[in-house]
Amino acid sequence: MPDVTTEDGVRINVVEKGRPDGRPIIFVHGLGSSCQAWGGVMDVPGLLDRYRLIAFDLRGHGRSDTVLKPELLTADGPAAGAELWSRDLDAVMVGLTSPILVGWSFGAGVIQSWLYTHGGLGPAEAAVLACAPNVIGPVPPGDPAAGLITLEGVQALAGASHDGTAFARRILANRADDTSIDSGELKRIAAVAGATPAESVAAVLRHIIDFRPFLSTLGAATRARITAVIADGDQIFSEAASQMVWDQVGIRTVHVPDAGHALPIREPDRFARLLLDLLAAHD
Repeated sequence: MPDVTTEDGVRINVVEKGRPDGRPIIFVHGLGSSCQAWGGVMDVPGLLDRYRLIAFDLRGHGRSDTVLKPELLTADGPAAGAELWSRDLDAVMVGLTSPILVGWSFGAGVIQSWLYTHGGLGPAEAAVLACAPNVIGPVPPGDPAAGLITLEGVQALAGASHDGTAFARRILANRADDTSIDSGELKRIAAVAGATPAESVAAVLRHIIDFRPFLSTLGAATRARITAVIADGDQIFSEAASQMVWDQVGIRTVHVPDAGHALPIREPDRFARLLLDLLAAHD
């Protein structure tokens, strides 16, 4: 698939692997990342041999357009912000039949933005939302979502473009005291984060929305086609709080033990096997 252009004129870099005649799976990366985050997953034979695998760089990231006017990165209000980030996915989906949407971290937020903008799954077959909650931004005291992210997690995300190493170390960690992070992988993830413009990082962090009221209105059949994946050692989002906010809206969850926020990057084979299990119901 060649690069595509969104309706507001942003060029989106797209990469593709797998079977051209297979069911499409669209992968959406997170903040301070790029489609490279899915490289390992897209090379796993079980997926590569059966599916049409498509990944892309979000606006302001990777090899997509990164020098953008402010109005192409942010919008006034949650609904307008959701529509803006949905445009990237809309452009990639043109001409595809019943794609599976797979998002990681902010990429799962982009998919939820798309669901919100389209009032449900629409032409998509299913969605897998990995290592991400359904709330982005501050919440009232006492809300279960209040414990979703620590100050250290926020600081790591906010510093992605100017302290890529701290960002990479935080997302790659499988637990608080993890010393198993590969130095080469750390440098690679840090380099991608450091190459992301500060304006793009700020734009992502300004996209504030609570998807819970919307998700709660979806019919049971639609919610059954959405799965949230929780990595139990996630050092960005709390496992317990993530479970609570997904329970609130009736979205099923799958827990992955001994795994961190960057599960698709650190353990692509494991993530691919999990994805294959989830996709079995849709083949």
